[in-house]
Amino acid sequence: MKKLLIILLLPAFLACSTTDKETVILTINVENATFDEAELVYMTDFILYNRETHTAAREDDGTFRFDVKLHAPVIASLSLGEKRMPVYLEKGRVLTIKADMSDFDNTLAFEGNLVNENKYYQLYQREMAPIYGRQAFFPMLQSASPEEFKDFTITMEDEFAAHMKAFMDQNAISSNFRRFMQTDVIYQLYSGKLMFPMYHRHFNQLEDLPEMPAGYFDFLVTAKNLSEEQLNVQSAAGFVSDFLNYFRMHNEDKIPEGLGFAETNLWIAENQLTGNAQKFAKVYSINYLFNFGDFYEAEEAYENFKAENPGETLTEILTTAYNNALRVKPGAEATEFTLTDINGNDVSLSDFRGKVVYLDFWASWCGPCMREVPYAKELKKRFYGEDDLVFLYVSVDEDEQAWRRTVEEREIQGVHVRVHGMSHEIAQAYNVRGVPSFFIIDRNGMIHDNNPSRPSGQTIDQELLAALEQ
Repeated sequence: MKKLLIILLLPAFLACSTTDKETVILTINVENATFDEAELVYMTDFILYNRETHTAAREDDGTFRFDVKLHAPVIASLSLGEKRMPVYLEKGRVLTIKADMSDFDNTLAFEGNLVNENKYYQLYQREMAPIYGRQAFFPMLQSASPEEFKDFTITMEDEFAAHMKAFMDQNAISSNFRRFMQTDVIYQLYSGKLMFPMYHRHFNQLEDLPEMPAGYFDFLVTAKNLSEEQLNVQSAAGFVSDFLNYFRMHNEDKIPEGLGFAETNLWIAENQLTGNAQKFAKVYSINYLFNFGDFYEAEEAYENFKAENPGETLTEILTTAYNNALRVKPGAEATEFTLTDINGNDVSLSDFRGKVVYLDFWASWCGPCMREVPYAKELKKRFYGEDDLVFLYVSVDEDEQAWRRTVEEREIQGVHVRVHGMSHEIAQAYNVRGVPSFFIIDRNGMIHDNNPSRPSGQTIDQELLAALEQ
């Protein structure tokens, strides 16, 4: 276990490079391809969860080529027709993937200077992930005792270290990849250890959190000291938000009363974290406040963070969040749109000028959205006869039939339109980062409230009445 943590701290270097040290060149050379375009997708940050999507058309020699600038190593998703595979990419490197599409798994081969890195990632997915990966954690969170889970985590860490060492004894890999994999695996483990007491209480219907074995949380001393490089790995970034949840659940008596969700996270970040982890937690919390809290409170927190951390990558990400939130701040003009409704007619937001619009971005697959449906029905009953109030639903369902079926089966009354996913320009214009997302738009087409209560909320009637009275 100690050896693994020591390796995490070793300095980085690039084993070799291309002409452009910021670019990775990925070439796909496949036989029997029935597609003319390949797609590469990867995450660029773990605050806004932005994605980069690149496409490559088939060239005259039958190959597909991606030239991609990266700021950090990534596991990207490569789509070749119906086939999808993860691929490890690192700036300044070259990778060629070869295969016969008629027997892809048995003919897959790598060339270039990311060969061993991708061979190990494939090996890990086959041999280790089924036992110790994210999916394997969940059954243990449900059924293991505290002592059994502690033993599981010790075994996991030791066996992963041995598994990687056995490969490295025979194959050279870059230090960047080594640290990337170790960070990814160890912080999956750390998050699992944080989550276990909460899951154990839930699944065993206990009133209190279980008493964990002595020394169980000692890993936090090291785990909270995250480097900027580690926070470019999704599991490490996720660990920070998991720590906020962990501390909230285990230390309610230490947190000042009267704080909202985001405000509590900011307090925990300020008082329980330091360095890069603290900065990340603050940006995570301020972004949440922009999306689901008071805009002006979030704006003040943003300005403070920007003043304290000028020019940093996290500040740039938070500035993007701020600019996104500006579009829907109270008093901003609501973005106009025209979409086709469920009956095939064009509907524009401007059609409702002079009325108040309760705008709901939702999806048929969204559990919280579906839980709001009965409350929305009761809300409409309470406002029956109020012709100046419009319930406008914008589904982000990519499956049109699922949208239509849900509206009919759930008997959701209102005006229904649909966009193709949350990446659609209309959802982006309204800064929709999750569903359900609600807005109240006033009679003049301005944002009255960018974060009103849901139909189940205790004050939604007063909020709608206030908008109607203006």
